[in-house]
Amino acid sequence: MMILLQIAIGFTILGILVLIHELGHFFMAKAWRVRVLAFSIGFGKPLFKKTIGETEYRISSIPFGGYVHMAGEHPEDEKTIGPGDFTSKPTWQRALVALAGPAANFLFAMFFLWVMFIIGVEKPTYLARPVVGAVADSSVAKQAGLCPGDSIISINGRGTGSWEDVQAALSAQAGRTRVVYARGPREDSIEFMTPKVRGRGIPRQPAAGLFAPLPAIIGSLNAHSPAERAGLRPHDTVFSINERRIFSWFQLSETIVHYDSSVGPLRFLIRRADSTVGIDIVPEYKKDARRFLIGAAVMAPSTKKTRYSAIGAFPMMLRKSWEYTVMIFDVIGKLVSKQVSPQQLAGPVGIVQMSGVVAMGGLSAILDFMALIGINLAVLNLLPLVITDGGLLLFLLIEAVRRKPLSLQHQLLINRIAIAFFITLFLYVTFNDLARIPELLRLGK
Repeated sequence: MMILLQIAIGFTILGILVLIHELGHFFMAKAWRVRVLAFSIGFGKPLFKKTIGETEYRISSIPFGGYVHMAGEHPEDEKTIGPGDFTSKPTWQRALVALAGPAANFLFAMFFLWVMFIIGVEKPTYLARPVVGAVADSSVAKQAGLCPGDSIISINGRGTGSWEDVQAALSAQAGRTRVVYARGPREDSIEFMTPKVRGRGIPRQPAAGLFAPLPAIIGSLNAHSPAERAGLRPHDTVFSINERRIFSWFQLSETIVHYDSSVGPLRFLIRRADSTVGIDIVPEYKKDARRFLIGAAVMAPSTKKTRYSAIGAFPMMLRKSWEYTVMIFDVIGKLVSKQVSPQQLAGPVGIVQMSGVVAMGGLSAILDFMALIGINLAVLNLLPLVITDGGLLLFLLIEAVRRKPLSLQHQLLINRIAIAFFITLFLYVTFNDLARIPELLRLGK
């Protein structure tokens, strides 16, 4: 039932974003008195259709996308001399109709972010610290010498005031990375090569192998588990294991997973209320999990909700909108330079999957995700890729320079090539999406 709910939420989110985009085209076309033959949510065979005035409104069988069909818009359309034909309108009016869809997505994305900051953004309090919680074995950060407890000061000259800043800086970087950090009173710097993102799956390690400082606080214990038998209790904070300081739950888990039974029990130093307690625990190897475990779960971290006034939310909205816009061009640049594999691309199926998982985080998470995808749709639709809005704008620019449109034969040829390219791209990203389903289902549990 949870999976079905996630899928339903995902389709709803995608449908809303597509509806916003097509309504932008629709209302701008109506504003210039262009005759709209059809307005459809989805592609393929119409499941429902109703004609109101000159327009047939449809809900079609393939729920990925949608379209507004205007009279005379396509080269293969029957040509008339009516004033309502798209091609009869001045170039600048047709350009505004093409721009209206991406503009609607971008404006609504900004609105979603503005509402999100007003209702409040709830974040775990531990993300406020740029402190390394754990370092994955064999990662570039480990090889460079970063350790749990190090405080990240800057990455490539960009200051890091929170763990989110660390994640953003490392995720945006592929290649040589310079990190300035503090270890106790000493400040130092290191350099390493951030690896390229490859494969279709979700990366099993965060960027550079650095984990956030999720507090190592016990939430619950399995009955008759090694942790319960040793006397560990909920709300205990693990301070150290075998005199090694523990800075995060990830570090605690790593210590247990790599337990060597020949060394005897692990000595846990626990902070409990106002006292410090020493406890010896011998992890048990679980065949089904294929690793050592002690039967303890992490406590849900404390969170803080930050709300902004309607005026205060405005600069936050602008900053986030700019961040998401720059992020898209950064990803495109990395795809071109092969720093990111095209196998990481997601299509409509992936958006539906991720939407459902994100929706479990509440309204703020939904609004944030809708804003991100909305800005993606806006920017990508403006790229000059022939059958996108940007492609139409390119044709209009050529027409304005030549003072006449391309010939019908050339338009038909370019459209057929573009359609073949986009069908191939759609199949490719859909294959990527389907390959990621097992991992996304695990995330949603």
